[in-house]
Amino acid sequence: MKKTALIAVIIALFTGLSFSQFKEIPSETRTKLKSNSGGLILGFINPKNFSISHSFNMSVMTGGNTSVSLASYTATMNYKILKNMNLSADVTMQYSPYASIGSTNPALNKDFQNSLNGINLSRVSLDYRPFKDMYISLNYYNLKGSYYGYDGYYFDRYNPYWLSR
Repeated sequence: MKKTALIAVIIALFTGLSFSQFKEIPSETRTKLKSNSGGLILGFINPKNFSISHSFNMSVMTGGNTSVSLASYTATMNYKILKNMNLSADVTMQYSPYASIGSTNPALNKDFQNSLNGINLSRVSLDYRPFKDMYISLNYYNLKGSYYGYDGYYFDRYNPYWLSR
């Protein structure tokens, strides 16, 4: 344990003292990027209409002989297609450092733990407001990480594009 702590301290010191290198982009490449794109990504995506927010969650559940710990990171990406239309998606990466279903068979417990790991598209939403008093929302939810099959978090979404009603 002392050896690991010493290595971590040495790495932290060298990382803090090291300097990165900045490589200048050649002027001809810069002009090609500016002239062809017009400020748009892939020619049609306006970065001013794109926003991203992040969340990190750690949880532990224990009951009887069963216990599960889960760490998840979610990136919520929003893109304002039109003034009254928004597309958003949640991409979740989750990892279970420990999971046991109470079995004495370690392979069965490991399979259960591995079934919780991975990256998935947990939500996609297309929101459209054609009129002030009309709101249409098409949603896809993948509740793989939800133990009970329902996760109230997804149904109370904060959407920054609909604040000005």
